[in-house]
Amino acid sequence: MPVVARPFPPALPHGEIREILPNLYFVAGTLVMPTPIAIRFSRNMTVVKEGERLVLVNAVRLDDAGLGALDALGKVTDVLRIAGNHGMDDPFYKDRYGCKVWALRGQRYTAGFDADAPNVYMEPDVEVDTDTALPIAGARLHVIASKPPEAVLLLPNRALISGDCLQNWETSDEYFNWFGTAMMHVMGFIKPSNVGPGWLKRCKPPKDELKAVADLDFVNLIPAHGAPVVGNARDEYRPAIDRAAR
Repeated sequence: MPVVARPFPPALPHGEIREILPNLYFVAGTLVMPTPIAIRFSRNMTVVKEGERLVLVNAVRLDDAGLGALDALGKVTDVLRIAGNHGMDDPFYKDRYGCKVWALRGQRYTAGFDADAPNVYMEPDVEVDTDTALPIAGARLHVIASKPPEAVLLLPNRALISGDCLQNWETSDEYFNWFGTAMMHVMGFIKPSNVGPGWLKRCKPPKDELKAVADLDFVNLIPAHGAPVVGNARDEYRPAIDRAAR
């Protein structure tokens, strides 16, 4: 397929890199939807540290100060894309660090939300599925055959990293604008321990594969949208997963 490179999206406001669990870091940033009235809301990146190596999940471009803090943690060697509607900042990290980009088999780097667009702006180095040896020791994927495909990443410490499927916006945060806050409330996004309503409606995940997420052995959750849930996460998400999978 044709690869048509595009300029890297700019770094937008973001917070500091915080250690959530040992060797597991989190940073909240910004996404702007280019609608007639811009909708701005938060999105998160997770950093997994293995020795001196760093693996970025749900990559978010950081500004120069943020990149300095990232470099102080270790060397970025890999970017792992688990969310079908994320990935816009993967090319930036590939260019800056020469790191390896891993994406789910069937995900494409297309502009906007048209997964079937003829052109892509990059190709991953590795296409992954549930049988692929990942760049994080002991980690495994649970893949959901939505369109585009989505996965959650289960780490050996029983932390689960999610993309759009599991969210935790108990309230809007400082990265929302007023219109983003209003629209996300109306559309049902501002709820704790939530299955992403936009993802559920648009990407149509198979119900059995979504329901199986609640059977994974996790106690903490780091979402791409909303605050981390530390402790008792599976029990907190089970009611929302069960409702969405009916």
